[in-house]
Amino acid sequence: MIRSDAVRNRTKVLEAAEAVLGEQGLSARMDEIARRAGVGVGTLYRHFATKEALYQAIVTARTDLLLAEAQRLISDAAPETALYVFFARIVADAGRKKPLTDALHTAGIDIKAAQTGQAAQMRAAIHRLLHDAQHAGAVRRDLDLPELLALLRAACLAAETGDYPEPVVERMLTVLFDGLGRVP
Repeated sequence: MIRSDAVRNRTKVLEAAEAVLGEQGLSARMDEIARRAGVGVGTLYRHFATKEALYQAIVTARTDLLLAEAQRLISDAAPETALYVFFARIVADAGRKKPLTDALHTAGIDIKAAQTGQAAQMRAAIHRLLHDAQHAGAVRRDLDLPELLALLRAACLAAETGDYPEPVVERMLTVLFDGLGRVP
């Protein structure tokens, strides 16, 4: 069993690492991350032996948060809106994670290879949200998961580039959601 202080330290390290990475990119130093997290460098290295392992843990933790959000929406939100809320959340997250994604790619880390289990869980959650929205009449019935995932990927890529201001991304989602709801 992991001690509660170890869990808190790990969380603080992940938050600090994400912030430092966003500011400094790959040049971020482990001692700076430890300082910002309020832990010793030894504590940081006990949790993450390398900078790459730390960065990968950030991505995994972010994906876990998205998966938890999907489950909350499946359980508690109206099916007419849950898919749209989750889609917008993923796109917003994609816009914020660009520095991390770039750093991992530059370091030669294949994010997708390390997240096969999470990817399957994410596809299943999105499929369930799509199914529920279709049965509620909020999404066209001729839309299948592969098309939805392609649209999601395109929207995430647009958000990740940072070339579009937030109001443009929001309008893009409005147009896209309007199309998803049109019944042929």
